[in-house]
Amino acid sequence: MKTVKTMSILLLFLFISSDLCAKEAVFKGDTIRYRFDNMLVEVTSTDFIAESPEKNGWEEQITLVQKILAEMSVAVPAEDERVFILIRDMGDNLMAWNYKELELKREKKNAKNLIVFEDGTIFEKEFGRYCVCFMYRTADMKIYINNLADLSFFTSKTFKQKTGEGTESVSNTIGQNYRKSPVRACVDLRASEPKVYIQSPVYKTLDVLEITGGVGSGWVKNTFVSDINFRLGLGFARKGMIRNIYSVGWDMMYDFSKSNDNRFYQLNHFVSLGWEHNFSNSPLEDKWYGFSVGYLVKQNGDFFKENTFRVSVKKKINDTVSLKPELYFNDAFRNIYPGIRVSVAF
Repeated sequence: MKTVKTMSILLLFLFISSDLCAKEAVFKGDTIRYRFDNMLVEVTSTDFIAESPEKNGWEEQITLVQKILAEMSVAVPAEDERVFILIRDMGDNLMAWNYKELELKREKKNAKNLIVFEDGTIFEKEFGRYCVCFMYRTADMKIYINNLADLSFFTSKTFKQKTGEGTESVSNTIGQNYRKSPVRACVDLRASEPKVYIQSPVYKTLDVLEITGGVGSGWVKNTFVSDINFRLGLGFARKGMIRNIYSVGWDMMYDFSKSNDNRFYQLNHFVSLGWEHNFSNSPLEDKWYGFSVGYLVKQNGDFFKENTFRVSVKKKINDTVSLKPELYFNDAFRNIYPGIRVSVAF
């Protein structure tokens, strides 16, 4: 029980630490660019569907910025310059920002800031003489325009309708599995129907160290068992996808078949070496299968014999649930019996 308490405290500490880190910064992986006539809108967010421009009430912020800019003297930028206007709010409430603190700066234009797709389509990432940027905790929106008066368009019903159609077209194009990878897309809204161009993922090194835990239950020797498990693994990536994970696991298996007033359960400990492989060729979908060999390092009771080995095959159902058909044997394969368990990761 001392081992269980120690591991539980460690996992609780890791959970709290990761939760605190998540609150400090929000990863905005989705980037959608909406192209209009002489205007471009870039939205970077945690979820391009939930943070689509027509859903967030951006028109209220744009209207307030227009009023402030009307009272200011903003010099017209030179041909090779752009005026960058920043509105920043890292809180959860979009209206909590103090609009008297606009940040303005001039920057040089990048004439080569283009996206070229496989069919030869060229999409400008930024253009115009002004960029009005709204920065919030879960979404940023950049509006590229040639004249500040054009901001009025982004409070119109036409803007909301067009961006809504564009977001829907992106969702239909990539399908339902987009959450496995950040979405980067360009939407041309200048025609009657949106034209969607999906950017290929930028592959980076994703090698990871995994520390995971979980609980499980199943049938072994025609008896219901449950377990608590912990795993330390090394994951290696290729072309932006985790392909192989090599791990060491510790399983504490609870047997309740002979429980009584004096002893509620028997606890047996297994140590295992495992290998898992992702057979998917797409970053939008994982297909994990694994294999492991375990050994009974601590025996309690007679549910398992001494020198018991376990061979497991693992099928990952989703990010949390895994199915494990198993074979247990001892005495040099003289006694072999099957088992199956369902494991749920923390």
